[in-house]
Amino acid sequence: TLRPAFEERSYEHYRAYYHIAPRGSWVVEYTVRLNAAGDFVIPPTRVEALYFPEAFGELPNNPLRVDP
Repeated sequence: TLRPAFEERSYEHYRAYYHIAPRGSWVVEYTVRLNAAGDFVIPPTRVEALYFPEAFGELPNNPLRVDP
């Protein structure tokens, strides 16, 4: 399995640093805690090269609805 070399977690973001990112598809999972009901828009997921931020990819996220 692919494990990050370092993880950075805060209230605003989650970042994971990898020594190498293999070609193809792979999955990173994380948990989001929502304390209120409502509709939430999560910004796109972004992946970029550490020393070459001009090389990046973004994937939009679906809106979340939390019912009371």
